[in-house]
Amino acid sequence: MFKKKIVEFSYFLASNEKYKKSKGFFYNLLENHRSPLKRYFDFFMIFLVLTTVFILIYETKNELSPWINIYEDIAIFIFIFEWLVRLWIVSDFHIDIIENYEENELEQKNYTIFELTKPALANKFKFIVSPLSTIDLLAILPSYRPLRVLRFLLIFRLLKVFRYTEEINYLFRVFVEKKYEFFTIFFIFVFLLFFASTTIYVFEGNGENDSIKNFLDAIYWSVITISTVGYGDIAPVTAEGKVVTGFLIVTGIVLISFVTSVITTSMSERLDYIKSSNTLHKISKLKNYVLICGYGRVAKMLALELSISHDNIVIIDTDETRVEQAFSDGYLAFKADAISVDFLKEIGIKKKVSKAVTLVGSDAINVSIILAIKSINPDITIYSRVVEKNAKNKIKIAGADKIIFPYESAALMAYEYLKKPIAIEAVNRVVREYQEPVMDEVEIYDEFKVVGKTLSEIGIVLHNLKLIGVIRGNENDKFYFNPDSKKFIVEAYDTLVLMGKSSDIYRFKLNLQKG
Repeated sequence: MFKKKIVEFSYFLASNEKYKKSKGFFYNLLENHRSPLKRYFDFFMIFLVLTTVFILIYETKNELSPWINIYEDIAIFIFIFEWLVRLWIVSDFHIDIIENYEENELEQKNYTIFELTKPALANKFKFIVSPLSTIDLLAILPSYRPLRVLRFLLIFRLLKVFRYTEEINYLFRVFVEKKYEFFTIFFIFVFLLFFASTTIYVFEGNGENDSIKNFLDAIYWSVITISTVGYGDIAPVTAEGKVVTGFLIVTGIVLISFVTSVITTSMSERLDYIKSSNTLHKISKLKNYVLICGYGRVAKMLALELSISHDNIVIIDTDETRVEQAFSDGYLAFKADAISVDFLKEIGIKKKVSKAVTLVGSDAINVSIILAIKSINPDITIYSRVVEKNAKNKIKIAGADKIIFPYESAALMAYEYLKKPIAIEAVNRVVREYQEPVMDEVEIYDEFKVVGKTLSEIGIVLHNLKLIGVIRGNENDKFYFNPDSKKFIVEAYDTLVLMGKSSDIYRFKLNLQKG
């Protein structure tokens, strides 16, 4: 009968939305590193831990006022409550019972209440005996008056701080991830310690060396020699002892170098992970941003213009050097593969990204990125670079809304140069007018108010720019080199090829958008 009640109550909890929401709230508060609630909670708990430790230290030689005792009692209550909540959310007790119950019923087994709850209890027990849980419990113990003899355990309360600092936890995981390497080092150290201690004790522990009276002295000498500390309180006096010392010093240097190398490499990898985690956290705070995949020359110019207009920008690239360059340029950058659907979901491609731009130097990769993005958010606007002209249709079919072909204008200009070598001298004069001339393409959309006006009426000269030509999108990208500005009418989907300062081109673009 009682067994049946347990199963019924488990099914009730599994279908209870309020129960799920309350458990989800505490999970976000205690475990979800992406939740802003957890950060506030972590800061509060760190403050609580440090203040209670200071109280315990102060109490060693001073009497505490009643209000301090009350504060400490409240803090301990919070510690206990936190531990109980962690025990609650670490696993779904009712789900474990339901799964075990259905499995037993399917196999038509007879089972006791203990057998029914055994998997659920096992999961809870794993948490109780885990290192972090043990630290939590030991941190609570010194606060109970009858157990003041265990006050040395207050050090574990300081260790609780590590639970609330994700970055430090990442660094400590190095020792877990490299346990094989550290076990090997430890084995070598123990072997050397035993070998050196035995050798020095045999040669000098028989009265030859007054400083080595027992085997413990030999072990002590071996430790300070291997570690290259060398206090000098114990020194070898026999020839054999000096030979062992020299061998041990050299071996100790090699061993320390190996340990340093393992730790340095692992820490460097972990620091990269921390950096990536912090970048993801900053991205999660953005409400709206432009995603740029690839950080080459075109992407740098685009990012610069977007940053001037105060758009939020996130750069993704698989090349570490380019990612570092994006960071140094002041952008949020992430080393990742933009083809990864899981990663795109993690950075909020469905809700946070207003536009995506794929500027990778491979049409195949650009197509893959577009397909990955569109599979998550079909409504997102995507601009894509095209390297080979014959790949335009593939890019469009994949879902790109606008094509970027940075080398097309240059090719068309070269063609026009063959036909009009005199006209191209005008371009050369333009180049000489600017210290740092920039050639850029400005696209005209049907919603722009300049559509239907002549080139002379849209403010090109007012922005100190020179028109090189116009690519007419409605005429299969026909290029009009240096057209008559008073007669040439601007149409939707035209692309103006302009030359001038990047700041002037940017202001011209803004003016077009504002109408």
